[in-house]
Amino acid sequence: MIYLRVSSNRQVGRDYDPEGISIPAQREACHRKAEQLGLAVVDEYVEPGRSATEMTKRAAFQRMLARIHDVGDIDHVIVYKLSRLARNRVDDALVMADLRQRGIALISATESVDNTPVGQLMHGILATFNEYQSRESGTDIACKMGQKARNGGTIGRAPLGYLNHTDHTHGREIRTIILDPERAPLVRLGFELFATGSLSLDQLSQQLYQQGLRTRPTARYPAQRISISKLSRMLRDRYYLGYISYHGTQLPGRHQPLIDEPLFDRVQAIIDTRATPGKRRRIHHHYLKGTLYCGHCHQAGTAGRMIIQHTITRRGDQYTYFFCRNRQQRTCSAPYVKVAVAERAVKRYYATITRPQLDDALSAPDSVDADIDTALAPVQIYERCTTDERRHHRLRTTRRRYTGASHTSHTSHNTLGDYNTETGPDQQKPSRPDTGREGCSAIKSAGQSTKIEFPVELTGFEPVTP
Repeated sequence: MIYLRVSSNRQVGRDYDPEGISIPAQREACHRKAEQLGLAVVDEYVEPGRSATEMTKRAAFQRMLARIHDVGDIDHVIVYKLSRLARNRVDDALVMADLRQRGIALISATESVDNTPVGQLMHGILATFNEYQSRESGTDIACKMGQKARNGGTIGRAPLGYLNHTDHTHGREIRTIILDPERAPLVRLGFELFATGSLSLDQLSQQLYQQGLRTRPTARYPAQRISISKLSRMLRDRYYLGYISYHGTQLPGRHQPLIDEPLFDRVQAIIDTRATPGKRRRIHHHYLKGTLYCGHCHQAGTAGRMIIQHTITRRGDQYTYFFCRNRQQRTCSAPYVKVAVAERAVKRYYATITRPQLDDALSAPDSVDADIDTALAPVQIYERCTTDERRHHRLRTTRRRYTGASHTSHTSHNTLGDYNTETGPDQQKPSRPDTGREGCSAIKSAGQSTKIEFPVELTGFEPVTP
């Protein structure tokens, strides 16, 4: 049996022969050694591009050992050199002990190794030297890579948006990094879009895919949409600022920066905010958000808040709709409701509110407005509010939109949009209008929260698959 191995895939791809140059040369030497010893080669195991420092990761080597254990039709194993078998003294000792226990001899095609005492001494010396050579080469490569990093060079493959380039200048071969003319503008666009704070990682990935951003194709995988995990790493990578990372240290790079520091800082601030435990990111904003409840669930004796969803199809069409949260638990079958349908239904309901009802509501003090410093910016006021206060403000926004601010009141509130919906125990509910299939079926007041519920028969539509 013959075992052949090369350490890297580059050694396989250095010739028109699919196996490269090294493996055919090893095969020829092993067959020549087998002829000299009068042995018949029954099989060979080839390991292209696998390191010898860890034998458990070599699939062909493990198959060879399994055949030796299970079949038992092998008397000799021939390798080109002992370094092809192992570069670790422990692995070498374990394999040799296993082979000797089964009566199998290991033969090197280029080294004087046999079962004599001198041959075994030579084997031990060579195994020790192979391990030393492997570690020495690793130390030397690490030293050179460190110097390259300190000089600003990029180690390994360039990130998305850049390309590895070989510059032939004054007879020198300089490996450097250049901007990818196809992907660099789209990577920069990705940072700019995310810095607005209006897109999630999944939405950003979809937007960039529609713009034409694809990963670089490899021998195993074609060009495809950038994954969320890779996109997250890209947005965190300071390489796009002009730095390289080596052993946890940030060093100035020689490559051209793709973005500036302010843009990178805005992106990091958004990522940090969304990663903070206990804070929920609200992706989809709408003034009816948090005020609509499902009429289907209300009739069934349960409460189901209607939440908003924004969908972008593969063709780029955008759809926004409300749906009952209980659909996520498969306990509600109410249809999806277009945002425009919900807005018209709410507008028609508020048109039925009478002036006496408004006067009674306006006579009650608005404790929420009294507790909030009006000198603060709207965003600061919203952040200081409790959950109930925020719901109350969303209700007021809805009223301003649909009832206007042209009417005045005898109370301290001078606009119709500022009335309080908290009703007393004797307050009569407004009559329910006949609004048809798109209308609201009921309005329910509980404390500061007004629940607008949609009936089961409300005209809706099924969600569009993104």
